[in-house]
Amino acid sequence: MKRTTIKDIAQQLGVNPSTVSRALKDHPDIGLALRNQIKQLAHELHYRPNHMAVYLRQRGSRLIGLIIPEVTMFFYPSVIKGIQDVLHEQGYNLVMLPSNESLEREIDNIRICSENDVAGILLALSRYSQNSSHLEVLHDIGAPVVMFDKILEDLPYDAVVLEDFKSAVVAVKHLVKTGCRRIAGIFGNPHMRITQLRLDGFRHALAEAGLECPEDFIQFSDNAYEAEKSARMLMTSPNPPDGIFAMTDEIIIGALPSIANSGKKVPDECSVICISDGFLPYCLHPQVTFLHHDGYQVGQLAAQQLFKLIESGDYTNGQYQGKKLMLEAQLIELATTRRKHD
Repeated sequence: MKRTTIKDIAQQLGVNPSTVSRALKDHPDIGLALRNQIKQLAHELHYRPNHMAVYLRQRGSRLIGLIIPEVTMFFYPSVIKGIQDVLHEQGYNLVMLPSNESLEREIDNIRICSENDVAGILLALSRYSQNSSHLEVLHDIGAPVVMFDKILEDLPYDAVVLEDFKSAVVAVKHLVKTGCRRIAGIFGNPHMRITQLRLDGFRHALAEAGLECPEDFIQFSDNAYEAEKSARMLMTSPNPPDGIFAMTDEIIIGALPSIANSGKKVPDECSVICISDGFLPYCLHPQVTFLHHDGYQVGQLAAQQLFKLIESGDYTNGQYQGKKLMLEAQLIELATTRRKHD
């Protein structure tokens, strides 16, 4: 006789398998009436949880799945190194699955993790992951999940993220402190959580300083090429900014040449600051003042938290809501901001 599975119950009731899984664990997100209906059907079908499958996954697999939006020269190489160093110490191997900023590829990568019985998943979302509907299948895989960098709020998974709002506030306050009064910002994709938080922090700091922010002083760029165009437009405007905040390494590498070639002296006539993994600013000319967002540290902490979950099994508790670790960025003053108010 075929063993009844969570998918069998879900199919009969027309709900998602993750809904069944959570209902059977009395998760508060599932309404009482639906919980009772699911439990009743499970009883009628003689459903029994497959504890052995979970045990074998925890004890047998030595693979960790890493799903990231893309592989570029910015940030993620440092993250991967941090992860690999922790995995090596624990005797695990890494399966790296880039999503290439594709929601469909991200979904496929989650499926690959499931089919390969990974012991855990480290996940940074693509820019097109606007809601969590495609992530519900993670409940059924039976492996712990730690998200990092690009995440969605209100998911029951651990996360390691930068204090994005606060980092933007610190960056703008530094520009204000050093004499900037017309401050522009170049941001990433406007739909991403990190963009929204950094933009909110940017606007908050300007408002707190009593400074206006014209709409054309806020630019969005998906890549370095678009950032170059945004910076050129800002610097050739009738009343150009005297300070620019660049949200990421990819944006600053595109924007800085346009700023430096605009005829304005950096930092005397236009100061520049960015959020960076910490390597690129030293390679640029002039060297760029930055808020240090340490990718290696992110990778290490995410991997360490994953192993804590594997060892403790806390994630198997239906009430587990995950823990979020917030990292503060450190201000590193280099050549593109003034040292004091002029």
